[in-house]
Amino acid sequence: MSETLVDPAVSKRKFDREVENYRCIEDDYIRRGLWMVKAWWPEVFMVFGAPHLKPPAVVFGAVIDFANYDFWAPSVRLVDPFTRERYKWKDLPSKLVRMTEAVPAEIGLDQQAAILWAAQHSQALMQGQPDEIPFLCIPGVREYHQHPAHTGDSWLLHRGTGEGTLFFIIDQLWKYGVQGVASYNCQLAISINGFAPKLGIQ
Repeated sequence: MSETLVDPAVSKRKFDREVENYRCIEDDYIRRGLWMVKAWWPEVFMVFGAPHLKPPAVVFGAVIDFANYDFWAPSVRLVDPFTRERYKWKDLPSKLVRMTEAVPAEIGLDQQAAILWAAQHSQALMQGQPDEIPFLCIPGVREYHQHPAHTGDSWLLHRGTGEGTLFFIIDQLWKYGVQGVASYNCQLAISINGFAPKLGIQ
């Protein structure tokens, strides 16, 4: 439970406005595979799907906490979409990878060169250690601004710019966690357990 720094009635009014703005264009988000499953002060529970896959897939969930909003930025955690349990870093279905530069035209259709280049010019927006709960490392998110590495980038410098709104957060999660999902990667393992009778074949 976080400490109360802002009158809850004030934060709740701002929270309600964020949810109401979302509801106005909710159908557009649903077509993109985003569902607001629950909005109960101070949290919003979103589920992110990939409708462009065949069959469509549920990719991950996110809990966005608006406690002390907007003196604090919202907190964002990726969660299992069915249990709402927080993912550990090692279990994340997506690290939310962002390209730091556009792929040069000279790479052309050389797939191996493109993969190597992308690995060298990409950044995971989810940060953490294998057995820790990771956090979304972008301005406008509470965990980013409260991290010791970002003490020079106060949330108050971003407040009111559009960063830290519900729209901003879910668009970032969709853009880097879902939009780039191109296909399924399936593996089939066959295991036969039990007694295998010895056949009398000469």
